[in-house]
Amino acid sequence: MVRILHIIVLLFSISFAYEVGETISMGHQNTDFSICYAPELDPNNDGIFNFAEYNGDLNGGQYYVIFLEMMATW
Repeated sequence: MVRILHIIVLLFSISFAYEVGETISMGHQNTDFSICYAPELDPNNDGIFNFAEYNGDLNGGQYYVIFLEMMATW
């Protein structure tokens, strides 16, 4: 039983796209997400969020550090 649990945990852990400290790919940086709360905090005030807006190589030299915390309550 413990062995099956270890296998399930291992398979689940390798299914994630990114690990801690990895760089987000250009394709994922350019994915648009609509902002449902406080769109005025968006750098260009269009109500659309994408990570490329915070990449200094793409936005004219203004670099940012982003800390993402994601939780699910299911």
